[in-house]
Amino acid sequence: MSPPRFASSFAELRLWRWLVVCHQVTSKGDAPSGSWFSSLQAPFDFHHYLPINDADLLSGLYLIGGGRRRIVSGATYPPVEHPGVYQFQWSQGRELPEYQIILLSDGGGEFESKPTGTMKWNDAALVILFPGVWHRYKPKPKQGWTERWISIHGQDVPTIFDEGGLSPEHAVIPLSNVEWCEQTFDTVLQRIASEPTGQSAALRIGAMQVMAVTLDHVPAKSNLPPDEPLSRVKDSVLNQVSDELVKDAVSLIWTQSHRRMTVDHLVSQLPCTRRTLERRFSTELGHTILDEINRCRLTRAKMMLKQTTLPIKSIAYMSGFGDQERLRVLLHQDEHCSPSEYRERSHTQEST
Repeated sequence: MSPPRFASSFAELRLWRWLVVCHQVTSKGDAPSGSWFSSLQAPFDFHHYLPINDADLLSGLYLIGGGRRRIVSGATYPPVEHPGVYQFQWSQGRELPEYQIILLSDGGGEFESKPTGTMKWNDAALVILFPGVWHRYKPKPKQGWTERWISIHGQDVPTIFDEGGLSPEHAVIPLSNVEWCEQTFDTVLQRIASEPTGQSAALRIGAMQVMAVTLDHVPAKSNLPPDEPLSRVKDSVLNQVSDELVKDAVSLIWTQSHRRMTVDHLVSQLPCTRRTLERRFSTELGHTILDEINRCRLTRAKMMLKQTTLPIKSIAYMSGFGDQERLRVLLHQDEHCSPSEYRERSHTQEST
């Protein structure tokens, strides 16, 4: 097996190592003879949830289920066919206990979650659902769509997604060419249909391939505008600092604070105690670590308010703020205006 074209990041190389190991296992007899596909062909519209045991729960990756369905124009959505936690209504939405990767093609639709706000697309998209994150989605009523999905979990999944640039803030990836994605999903769905009672290495290969294809479609900057302004601000801060420990802390803040970050999380990545870092940070820069984290997030939010038309709620989450209100409070302290007023003012200044 030779590395595929998508093995270009640490997360994707981790996936590739997994695929090699699984290939070695299946080549010793785990996979059925002949080809990847069983002679049994799954119906196009189907779904199945796999049994999970204690050993699966402790593994790096396990597959929970998968399915495929064509939603015709005008049909009620979602169809009432899934058990308990998996069923939802548009009016209520839902939260899942695991990760789910959904390929939506042959029609546009709408997705909403707290981190993303409302997002719409016209043709096709990959949607990634995260454990415990409320969401809802639906096709355009006069269009319908085809949906393919797998549910996964395991100790390695959060790390792979994080290193690959996937997060609840970037849950929707519009697609222009879906053929390869459809083939990859159909392969693993066929495997689920032919092995409905177990967690074979071949099933894990299929799940890994879907994850790899998903990572291959993540935009280089996760749909963020160019980072040059952030880099300039970061460099100006670093030029003020002579303490190497504080330089390392500043670099981590300006590269990681779009995610969830606390002072304790920052300290855990450095060879010092919290008290030591806080003292040396204040001596070098004259303000606290939290002040620097908020400064970085606010700089990122201002840049997106100026350069994008993203909803303010999405900008708040993509900048690292826990909610829209935190962005509003800090921006008002700094610029004496609301996010919408800042955006309008910036656009007015650019046009004059």
